[in-house]
Amino acid sequence: MTARAAATVLLAALALGGCDDQIKHLEQRTPFFNTMSWQPSVETFEERAPLPVPGTMPIDGERTYDLMAADSMLVSPISGTEADLERGAELYSQFCTPCHGVTGTGDGSVVGQNRIPDIPLLNIRGELTRGYTDGYIWGMIANGRGLMPPYRRIPAMDRWYLVAYVRQLQAEALAEEAAEAEAAEAEAAEAAAAESEGNETPGTGGAP
Repeated sequence: MTARAAATVLLAALALGGCDDQIKHLEQRTPFFNTMSWQPSVETFEERAPLPVPGTMPIDGERTYDLMAADSMLVSPISGTEADLERGAELYSQFCTPCHGVTGTGDGSVVGQNRIPDIPLLNIRGELTRGYTDGYIWGMIANGRGLMPPYRRIPAMDRWYLVAYVRQLQAEALAEEAAEAEAAEAEAAEAAAAESEGNETPGTGGAP
């Protein structure tokens, strides 16, 4: 047997051996010629980020607060300056608009039929969200709630900028509601005055 023939026989034996190895693992449901590029993986938002073991410190040094702890213990460290709101607006456009919408009314691009249901919490300008403390909103961003996934990848300080921007959106909503109420009141007063004039009996309303 020549050297080339021997090499061919050896390669064939190795190939058959590899196939045999795959066959031996069929009872373990190992896919044929499975590779690392086809391995199972966790998709985005598929699982909540695990909390640190009690008594330990995360590697980034950031303390973890659950929703109730954030509600009762945390107060915003920023005053809501123009720079704060600009940063908050930038973060809001990156992380929040798909669900909450550009103006915060809950009309984001992923909300609607056969998508995320339109629920009151999506409207962050509404009365419900206005009643939350800054710490609660911060904690909701970090931990998620209901359909909302956790956004712990947003740094702790950036969450406060988001809270400030949410408060600005709520202030704008209050101003709009006040203006609408004032306009409705003026319209009602005008209508009442017109009705009163129309009901006045001719010749009895003026001086002799």
